[in-house]
Amino acid sequence: MYDHILIPTDGSTETEQAVSHGLGLARTYDATVHALSVIDESEQSAVPAADAREQLRSAAETVGRRATAEIAETAAELDLDVHRELRQGTPSEEILDYVENQAIDLVAMGTHGRAGVGPNLGSTTLRVIRNVDVPALTVRFREGEDVDAASHYEIYNDVLVATDGSDGSAVAAEQGIDIAEMYGATLHVIYVLDTNTYVFEDVPKSIIGLLKESGNNSLEELAELARERGVDVETDFRRGRPSQKVLEYADQNDVDLLTLGAHGRTSEVHLGSTTERVIRASERPTLSVR
Repeated sequence: MYDHILIPTDGSTETEQAVSHGLGLARTYDATVHALSVIDESEQSAVPAADAREQLRSAAETVGRRATAEIAETAAELDLDVHRELRQGTPSEEILDYVENQAIDLVAMGTHGRAGVGPNLGSTTLRVIRNVDVPALTVRFREGEDVDAASHYEIYNDVLVATDGSDGSAVAAEQGIDIAEMYGATLHVIYVLDTNTYVFEDVPKSIIGLLKESGNNSLEELAELARERGVDVETDFRRGRPSQKVLEYADQNDVDLLTLGAHGRTSEVHLGSTTERVIRASERPTLSVR
C-alpha cells in the first residue's frame, strides 16, 4: 500500500518520534524512504546582515544534512532504499512540491517542530496536512518515549478507524484495515452521531432511527471487510461531538493509531473539521487520509 514514504525533518528533537514511526511503517511495507530537510528562507531574511545570514544558512544546512543522514543510516540498517534531499524555501511548500513530484504515498510528520505555533500543532505540519493529496501521519512529541525506529515495528496493536459513513471515511477505513492486517492488530471502528448537528428534541424519532440505522450499517460494513481479511474487530456507536468521542474512545482503549478521513460529512475547504480537531488534540499518532 505504501511504496514511498516521505519523512520531513528539521533536525529537532520534536520530530524524532515522527521519524521513528515513518521508518517503522517503511519497514513494515518495505517502502522507499525519502528524507527531506528544508532550510527556511524566512529565518534568514529576518537577519539584516549578509554575513550573519550566510552563517545562519550554513548552520541550517549542516543540521539538515545531519538529520537526513541519520534517517538514511537507520533506513539502510533496516535494508530499505532511501533518498536524501536538502532544499531551501518555505518548508510547507517544498514538502508539498516533493510529494507531488516524487510519487509519495505517505508523509510522516511531527506535530511540534521549530515552526510550531500554539500548544498542539506546528504551522508547517498544519499547512501540509491541509493541502497534501496523500495520507499524512502526524505524531506528537512525547517526553521520555523511546525513539528507536525498531521499537515501532510492532507497536500498532490497536488501530482505530472513525467513520461517518461518507466516501472519505471509507477510503480512510480501507487504509486502517490494511495497517491492522499488516501489524496483526485489533481494529476498532467507531461511529459518532453528531449531537451538535442534530438537536434531538427538535428531530422526529423516525429521523433519529434512520440516523442510528445508517451508523450501525456503516460499522457493520467495515467490520465485515476487516473480518474477510482476518482482522479482529470491535465496533462502537456513540453520541456527542465526534472529535471528543473519538479521542475519548482512543484513550479508553489505549489505541496506538487513529485513522480518519480528511474529508467527511462536515468537511471544510481543505480538511475535515473533526479530523483537524482530533489531530490538534491527539496524544497518539493520527493518520488523515484523502
